Amino acid sequence: MLSSVDVHNYLQTANIPHELSRMPESARTAARAAAVLGLQPHQVVKSVFFLADGKPVMALIPGNATVDYSKLKAEVGARRLRLLNADEVRQLTGYLIGCTPPVALRSQMPTYIDLQALREDVVYTGGGEPGMILKIRSYDLVRAADAEVVDIIH
Repeated sequence: MLSSVDVHNYLQTANIPHELSRMPESARTAARAAAVLGLQPHQVVKSVFFLADGKPVMALIPGNATVDYSKLKAEVGARRLRLLNADEVRQLTGYLIGCTPPVALRSQMPTYIDLQALREDVVYTGGGEPGMILKIRSYDLVRAADAEVVDIIH
């Protein structure tokens, strides 16, 4: 399994400013992380993983949003789109679901970030292990994740 150390090392090597910190209590969802940190749900960006025509893709979206399957299928040019389960996410990324970071993943894949996830200057994401949170500038997140900015939420 990978950890927050892998996230930190990846971002450090890429010269991307960030903060990793332990949360006061564990939170397995973006909504709970926002509540624990005293943030609005949209300030926590969640990583959601799919198979698009059998190939993995990552969607980065605000914590209070859901992916619009038809929009994401159109963006990736796929006919079929399926959400990965927790075990598949762990095998693909090397991290547990609920704390999966948007960077330093075991497997490379196309990454799409919804424009609404960028409306705050600073956002928070999974830090790579339970109880860890990554604080990063939204424009640095786009660069770090090599993400394409799109419209993929409802």
